[in-house]
Amino acid sequence: MYAWGDSELPEEEIDRILQAAAKKIHAYGMDLVAILTLETIKPLTNIGGEIGRMLLSPILPALGPDYNMMGDKLIYIFENKKNVEKLIMTLEEMTRVDEEKKAEKKAQQKALNEKKKHGPEDETTPDEDPADLE
Repeated sequence: MYAWGDSELPEEEIDRILQAAAKKIHAYGMDLVAILTLETIKPLTNIGGEIGRMLLSPILPALGPDYNMMGDKLIYIFENKKNVEKLIMTLEEMTRVDEEKKAEKKAQQKALNEKKKHGPEDETTPDEDPADLE
């Protein structure tokens, strides 16, 4: 029995919670730390889920129904290695996209600096013949 009822969490709800967690981790710039930590503890997810249920379950109802339900959902989600791997993959993808954007921005900035540094090299356009200007 779970705080949200007797049924299992739907896959869409699990994905929504994992995506929200990944966005929060990424917003704080903790992608690498989270990936390393998750990879390290992934073999112990079943044990961690049980310990979380034993230690946190008595405390969560005192914090209110929202915390009780969310805490129970998080324990349920993260005691499954598949979900931990999904979060790792999502974080890696976010990091890769972010690095590509930074590299593209850096290349654009470098091209702009080169253009400013060298200035206009000649006043003719490719269609004009320099001999016609004389």
